[in-house]
Amino acid sequence: MAELRRVDPKTLVPNPNNPRSSIGSLEELRKLALNIKAIGILHPPAVRELEDGRLMIVAGHRRTQGAIYAGVPEIDVYVGDQSEDLDALAAVSENFVRLDMTEPEQWNSVTRLREQLGYTDPQVCAALMVTPSYLKRLSLLAKLHPPILDAIALGRGPDERQRKIIAQASLDEQRDAWAEMFSESAEDDEDPAEYRVKAEDPEDTVAWGALARNLEQKEWYARNARFGDDLARKHKIVWMEDLFAEPGTDSRYTLDATAYAAAQQEWLDNERPENSIVLVSDEYGYVRAPEGFITMGTWMPTQEGEVMGYGLNPRTLKIVEERCRPSVAFTQSHANGSAEPEAPKERPDVSGTGHKMIGEIRTVALREALGEVAETADPWELIAALLLALEAENVRVHGDASGNNWSEPTARALAMADLFPEGSLVRDEKLIRRHAVTVLQSILNCDVSMHSGSGLPAQLVGVLFGADQKMPSMAFEAFLKCYSKPGITKAVQTEGLAPQNTGKEMRAVLMNHVGEGHWLPEVASFAQAQDVWTQKQKKKQAKIRELESVVDDEDLDEVPEDDFDGAADDEADLSHGPVVPVTEPDSEETFSLQAPDPEPSEHNEAMQFMRDHLEIVVVA
Repeated sequence: MAELRRVDPKTLVPNPNNPRSSIGSLEELRKLALNIKAIGILHPPAVRELEDGRLMIVAGHRRTQGAIYAGVPEIDVYVGDQSEDLDALAAVSENFVRLDMTEPEQWNSVTRLREQLGYTDPQVCAALMVTPSYLKRLSLLAKLHPPILDAIALGRGPDERQRKIIAQASLDEQRDAWAEMFSESAEDDEDPAEYRVKAEDPEDTVAWGALARNLEQKEWYARNARFGDDLARKHKIVWMEDLFAEPGTDSRYTLDATAYAAAQQEWLDNERPENSIVLVSDEYGYVRAPEGFITMGTWMPTQEGEVMGYGLNPRTLKIVEERCRPSVAFTQSHANGSAEPEAPKERPDVSGTGHKMIGEIRTVALREALGEVAETADPWELIAALLLALEAENVRVHGDASGNNWSEPTARALAMADLFPEGSLVRDEKLIRRHAVTVLQSILNCDVSMHSGSGLPAQLVGVLFGADQKMPSMAFEAFLKCYSKPGITKAVQTEGLAPQNTGKEMRAVLMNHVGEGHWLPEVASFAQAQDVWTQKQKKKQAKIRELESVVDDEDLDEVPEDDFDGAADDEADLSHGPVVPVTEPDSEETFSLQAPDPEPSEHNEAMQFMRDHLEIVVVA
């Protein structure tokens, strides 16, 4: 039987098979110790009694170390009587679920559960709360060169596609490619094949794309190359013949992706046509126009001032061509030769790692500053801040009716130019109000669309500002034909009319009844969205309460919001078609959106509803 004991944490014996090889950084341990000093250990570590009477930790090494670091003389522990193999499964499961292990640590733990303790993959997946596909992805680690595993443990590893390509190569091939990449970085007495990436190294220390290309068993054809024989000889490219190529085509190819890419890049740098520009590749491998230029679609007419852009696609190693023209701002800044020649690039004062650290510290400060004004912030400043947030780089708005042409600014961009011309807010209530309304008009819509429709928030904004008063009469043939026979029958009965034999007759009766009047069925009104919204909020709250009842307080912060955002997925939603309002017996929890009051608070409510129209994209 399991029992709770109070013991000195220093007497607990570490588990020799602990799946986590590290308890984290000293800073993380210090934070945990401070937390333990303040509130204690909420969930006692699990231990097992050994034959000699000592207690060995099954789960809770970090909590134990934190208690020792905090100087706590005694802590509670759960003493269990389960077997050693169950202890191993519990320890791995606890670390998987509660605090992220590095992927190599996860794979080593899974390997032990499989090979030494005999657990099946379904049992491992169930215990560790992972999918079979995730387990399969981890299995690729067994096929990777050890220094690559070290880089993955540091969070510097290849993406999933690159990992698959690298894992398909033999360990000897990976070793040779790694040695070639770090031949100049390794010390004189160090084997470059065993070079280890360090935590303080720059983010781009390993060119994973180049490594994957070098290991990929793929033919790179001469017919797709822009470089000629001179560059091929310079980069020591040896062409082979594809005996199965179609007659009349250049069948020469090479397997040396690194040399092929270098020759293509040299052509791009030194031999591309005059008066052309170099296109750049983004982090996803797409080729884009450089700063100051925009690309012209093939459907767009040719314009004066266009230039050709050439870029190297990092995946296909083909040279991409795009028509480009200077953007409006770029053209104006270079008018009459006023622009100064671009200065040579110098090493920045602060590295990318430093800027990342600054960003993290700024985020904490920003959130603290916002928290302090939660009860006192000026409504107009909040509206301006929300408009500014819509222009943030991690926010994408689908279905913006403004700025359809690439050369046209969006309503949000125009608002920022007027409200923050020099970085400080222009405190003009009329100006803020006008831009807030314009931006709302540009991004909110009631279209039935999975990707660009605003859904319920737009309809609630319509309730807030009386949009039902602007709806036309819906008693016209084209709309009424959209009703099923039961639907049109209910519609005429709602108007106190007798049902007819056919849908056509009932449509005619309804239109004659309305005549020149105004008929707006409940399903088409903005007001009925309130009932649907209320039911969704109730269901979300019920889901939250359900999660709180089964999830430990310690882990509640780790539950993704999507777990309860999806609670209403099966609820009727106006963004996917007409909805019949759902009614339930009266309860203490009610939600009601009243008609607009002539107070500034309506703007806050409007902006609150806007957030459901935004897709938040977090860039790692």
